Amino acid sequence: MYLSEAKSGEVVTIKRFLGGRRFVEKMNAMGLYEGSKIRIIRHAPFKGPVLIEEMESSVRIMIGLGMAQKIEIEKECH
Repeated sequence: MYLSEAKSGEVVTIKRFLGGRRFVEKMNAMGLYEGSKIRIIRHAPFKGPVLIEEMESSVRIMIGLGMAQKIEIEKECH
């Protein structure tokens, strides 16, 4: 499953980044790493960006749809 497919309110873990080295570096610079837990705040309409919250730092980050399609996630089991 990819970040672009997650629903608002879900808590997920970043499994891996599917982009190249520069993409991974950009995600890391924003505080996102493999294993990071994030909460989906909302999806903007018309294929817009995804607003997420990194759970450890409570930092909110807007991720473009193209980038969100390159972030593989897994849902938290409750």
